Amino acid sequence: MPVKNLEHIFREYDIRGLLDTEINEEFVRALGFVLAAFYKEEGHKRILIGYDTRKNSALFHDILAKVFSLHGLHVISLGMVPTPCLYFSIHHLGIFAGIEITASHNPAEFSGFKLWNGETTLSGEKIRGLYHEMQKFFSSLNKSSQTVPELMETMQKQNSAKGFISFYNCLPSYAEKVLENSEPLDCSLVIDGANGAAGKLCADIFRKARADVHELFCEEEENFPNHNPDPTRAKNLQALLKTMREKQAKYGIALDGDGDRVVLADKNCRILKSDELISIFINEIIKKKPDALFLVDVKCSQELINEIKRLGAKYQLMPTGHSTLKKGMLKTGADFGGELSGHFFHAENWYKTDDGILTAVRLISLLEKNNLDLTALPNWGHIFTSEEIAVPCTKERKKSINQSVIAHFTQKYQNRAECICIDGIRCVFENSWFLVRASQTGEQLTVRFEAKTEEEFVSLKSAVLSDLEKILQA
Repeated sequence: MPVKNLEHIFREYDIRGLLDTEINEEFVRALGFVLAAFYKEEGHKRILIGYDTRKNSALFHDILAKVFSLHGLHVISLGMVPTPCLYFSIHHLGIFAGIEITASHNPAEFSGFKLWNGETTLSGEKIRGLYHEMQKFFSSLNKSSQTVPELMETMQKQNSAKGFISFYNCLPSYAEKVLENSEPLDCSLVIDGANGAAGKLCADIFRKARADVHELFCEEEENFPNHNPDPTRAKNLQALLKTMREKQAKYGIALDGDGDRVVLADKNCRILKSDELISIFINEIIKKKPDALFLVDVKCSQELINEIKRLGAKYQLMPTGHSTLKKGMLKTGADFGGELSGHFFHAENWYKTDDGILTAVRLISLLEKNNLDLTALPNWGHIFTSEEIAVPCTKERKKSINQSVIAHFTQKYQNRAECICIDGIRCVFENSWFLVRASQTGEQLTVRFEAKTEEEFVSLKSAVLSDLEKILQA
């Protein structure tokens, strides 16, 4: 297998590529050998494996379990579960090695792997290191003239110290933990599970909380027949909003394919942005802990930053990325974290990990308990804001272009704006801001704008995109 052509699937936060052409049985067997060696070197004897609803996820689970057991690792299978159930089980069982076979919010033609080691998920150089180990593995295999199945058969005959494979049903304990200290919910809601791994479980948990639940696409399907499992795209939420109107539901919940991201809608079918939901959590947490620390990513609204400052709370702006936020939560001891992409990280009575189901339960619980009207929140006033704009940029040029972008806009605006360069560049003016950063998951730059007036929004957007075009053409 020409693994040298697959460096791009060893991404910043996970391993993710096209099913069959990039990630197939041969790839997964080889990855199993590399991961087995990695986890054993890290001192692990046991490992948890879960998988999502996608085609071949169960098959890839079985392959990894077999390879790991041949290497003497004891495999605890969680079966088909959303990623937050893996994170929960890691802490609940005290087994700090784990894999979720998932391509998250990507379309059905993708597959992938999220990897946990020790305190948090693998990212960055650790994941790229696995790619180099894969190269070494295939080089060694070529010299021996063996195939991976032949190598496995040899190990099967020679190895007397094989590990075992067992199953653990984490769902009852997970549901109990999510609902801990939760009060009954007398409200109606629609849950769009996107035919992923989290919808049915989310619906069951809300029913346990006595909510009136209407399921939408909660059946597990390998090909996501109704829409892609990405709730941050408006086109994927139209069926949810239609069903909310038909059922006159108070809340709408949309989950991604593996359940670590969530989007909410209010009874007027307004889709709330994640930074608006972060605001609601911050206002609640600071009542109980005035010195709480909050982490928010660079894509979040300046209105959120201004509100945190008005509350007198502490915050830290973070580079985008769920792995980055998880590490930041541990390093800083933060009380809550959130990203514009729909990842929310809970510290109170939880594990500082991202969890879409938990977020939905806690948010709706606090709204109902305090008799808060979601349609009136947050009270930010009208602002003009863009969705994330993708500007194509090849992976070969992304790093150098990102550096050029930072240098250009810093020089241009340093006397007029606060220039924040922790992840690309975010320039904050008195009544507006923009962000340009290199995407970690695609061949593109991502750009976002926000302003208090339409005139300033249009002017800023035009100027920045014009400058970007010149930089890319240089």
